[in-house]
Amino acid sequence: MIAAVAVAGVAIAGARAQTPSQDAKAASLLAKHGAYVGWRFGDGSFTSMRISGHVANAEGKTEQSFVMLSGGLVYHNTYTLLKLGDLTVHTGFTGNLFWHSDINGFTTPIYGDYAKYLASFTLLLQEGTTELPATFVADRTVDDKSVSVVKVTLKNGDAIELDVDPETGAYVAATIDPGGAYETTIHILSYHDVVPGKKMIGSFRFDKSKFVSSYDTFEPNEPIGNDDLHPPPAFASWTFGSGTPFPIALTHSRMLIDATVNGVKGRFILDTGSSAIVLDDQFADRANVPVLHGAGQASTLYGPVKTRARRADTIAFGDSTLHNVAVYTEDFRNSDYRGLDRAGYDGLIGFDLFAGAIVKLDTYASRMTLLDPSADLSSVHGLPLLVDLSDEIPEIPMTLNKTVSVNAALDTGSPGIVFVDADFARKHHLSFWTKGCGNLESLTIGPITYTDQSVCTWGLPTGDMLVGFDFLKHFDYVFDYPHGRMFMTPNKN
Repeated sequence: MIAAVAVAGVAIAGARAQTPSQDAKAASLLAKHGAYVGWRFGDGSFTSMRISGHVANAEGKTEQSFVMLSGGLVYHNTYTLLKLGDLTVHTGFTGNLFWHSDINGFTTPIYGDYAKYLASFTLLLQEGTTELPATFVADRTVDDKSVSVVKVTLKNGDAIELDVDPETGAYVAATIDPGGAYETTIHILSYHDVVPGKKMIGSFRFDKSKFVSSYDTFEPNEPIGNDDLHPPPAFASWTFGSGTPFPIALTHSRMLIDATVNGVKGRFILDTGSSAIVLDDQFADRANVPVLHGAGQASTLYGPVKTRARRADTIAFGDSTLHNVAVYTEDFRNSDYRGLDRAGYDGLIGFDLFAGAIVKLDTYASRMTLLDPSADLSSVHGLPLLVDLSDEIPEIPMTLNKTVSVNAALDTGSPGIVFVDADFARKHHLSFWTKGCGNLESLTIGPITYTDQSVCTWGLPTGDMLVGFDFLKHFDYVFDYPHGRMFMTPNKN
């Protein structure tokens, strides 16, 4: 665990310590960029920074506001969801570990490939790219501008292809992890003066997104205390019971769990693919769960759906209770979202069941156990995996057809088997038969390999691959989200 925690820190802290290996044209372009912005990370120009900004949609309406605090390598960003009751989410870096905190203040670590992406993204925003080993790639046109492309690399982080304006030295765009699982293009729309002669990126957008992130104010070298850089305390809290297993139910396509919300009992789909607890509006009304102001939208396999934010006093599972918990609600009865089977289920139990607890899921015996995050798991058997929780949906690395690496989302709420993103399938020349469905040669999880696995292509809202209930029911699990890990054990299903 210690080595895994340190990966991201090494990537950033070691960036300037590497010996440059730059060809002449790459070095010239990076030097021009350095002159354009007037500073570089670690040169003493900015020992701390407070940045305030906003995220606007395609119509220019602000949907989020944010405050970004940094002291050297360490940072803490707070995003306020203005359309959803002013709920906040947080992200940060401790100097060794990236972390994420959800709408209830449950903080989980970020490991694996996404941590490498974040290390590179952080260096890009903090002007840490000019000292990295670099090679010239090509001249091309990006965002209607002629640019020269320089590829920089960093230890334990993702490569970045920088599209440099050869006239000014400004970055027009930057592609992190080109050709990899987390390939992302950041389109840089503007630079702003922090102080006279020293610039930072002022606004940008990701890939094809219409949302624009803009930095409105910069406050360099302001006093920022250590407490300001720590993850926030959780707003919700658990009262754990005796640790006695309680029953869940399995149908041919669902895992179902009973829960009591504000004293009102309901039956829910257990859904690791849901980034929150989502209640049906009619059930939430019966349980007197008050609505927070505003309304929003969630991305699903079946398209966008309207949501509202509410706050429940209690949600009880077995003899354990979650208190003061923010939830989302929507009209499941009208949309039959995610195929709630027209059975009158009362919603989805997702991320916040797992985020602040250890959850043992004995699928074969249809039982669940909830434990305090401090519980000793040294005797747990099964395949140990560090899990990427950055989207509040568990993702683990898998390998398709022996050679294609993929980050797979584990979604017990999807009744199918395996879906591969359509663009990902085209990119890796994965061809399937009738109507986009077929069979993989192999699917590998750690040392476990499955052959002839059924798969279909789909335009997924996030990630490269989604693994659904019909595959996941063959395992028992220990979910330890507070420590960013899980254990999988094949069962008798």
